[in-house]
Amino acid sequence: MPLHLPAPSLARPPARPLAIVLAVVALLCAGCGSPAAVDVAETEPVAVAMSEFRLTPQSVRLQGEGERTFEIRNEGTMVHRFELRSEDGTRRLALGEPLRPGESQELTVRLPRGTFLMRCAQERHNTLGEHGTVTVL
Repeated sequence: MPLHLPAPSLARPPARPLAIVLAVVALLCAGCGSPAAVDVAETEPVAVAMSEFRLTPQSVRLQGEGERTFEIRNEGTMVHRFELRSEDGTRRLALGEPLRPGESQELTVRLPRGTFLMRCAQERHNTLGEHGTVTVL
């Protein structure tokens, strides 16, 4: 008795909508590259918005060392807490109060030249992407 195998399909796979392909590419590229630094004048406060799970801006550049005021606002839907640390994370320079959604506060800190880590001090928010840098030139 002869063995009959099905013929290979010559049909093309169904076309994928362009929107799905573009969405996948956008997701793959999310987070690629480093954010552009925002320059803040010496006379201006450093405004930082906190949300799930992001700081805006993520990178801040300040001209000159000295005392700087940070205006922190919670634009998210959960509690966030601003913290400023040395670049290696071993020394805390400033720690804000826990902020509920919509709350804000000012923190003043004396900064020398260098790069510092700003982040959310709430449990695991930092590891989920809620962090950034401050560079004092």
